[in-house]
Amino acid sequence: MAHPRHQRRPHRPGPLSMVLGGIGELLITSGLVIALFLVWQLWWTGIAAHEKAQAVKEQFTQTQVDSPKVAGTKHTDAPPAFTQVDYGQAIGMLIVPKWYGVTNNNMPVIEGTGEDVLDQAAAGHYTDTQQVGEVGNFAIAAHRRTNGNSFRRIDLLEPGDEVVVATQDTWYVYTVETYEIVEPHQVEVLSPVPDDPEAQPTERYLTMTTCHSLSMGEWGNDHRWIVHAKFSYWMPRSEGRPDSVLNDPEVN
Repeated sequence: MAHPRHQRRPHRPGPLSMVLGGIGELLITSGLVIALFLVWQLWWTGIAAHEKAQAVKEQFTQTQVDSPKVAGTKHTDAPPAFTQVDYGQAIGMLIVPKWYGVTNNNMPVIEGTGEDVLDQAAAGHYTDTQQVGEVGNFAIAAHRRTNGNSFRRIDLLEPGDEVVVATQDTWYVYTVETYEIVEPHQVEVLSPVPDDPEAQPTERYLTMTTCHSLSMGEWGNDHRWIVHAKFSYWMPRSEGRPDSVLNDPEVN
């Protein structure tokens, strides 16, 4: 008489396997959540920020004096004084010719450095620093990553590169002199004479600040990347344009 085959009982995972399986599922879920957060942080916030910047740009450019697409005359005397605007109002457009074709190189400059300003893919003016073109330090900040990545490629700027601020009626042109990486508490970079809080200013500076990390580069914020530029010349918009922006189709 044939013996009936023994049927194998279903294998039941032990407690350790169940715990490990649960941890694995949790890690997968956590990974998906992190991935979705990064997509939102790096992609979606950028889209929303650029839409806000475009709205500011369109509104501001309507107030600008027409500027013919010809090379203007460089004026090296004292530029026209700029009248301070209220918090959240546009000062002008920041144009970084070195960034043309690489990243956004034409963004609004807005009074203030709160998140409500910087999240508009804009550069924000430190309210306790000097005005554009004024003797002292016109200091601005912007995000490096998220909300438009405004100053993402600040590391490309080298001595001799121009940085332009276009107000309603004037081009203010600065030339990069140096850069430094500092800790967040080193606010002396914003002094009227950068890095020399006790000195009385006699020249016109522009300082750009954004986040940086010694270990993660553009992805971290334990340090700050600072670029210092010095005023070179100005010209009325009605006379023409700086050579460095003459062929940029995005510049009004």
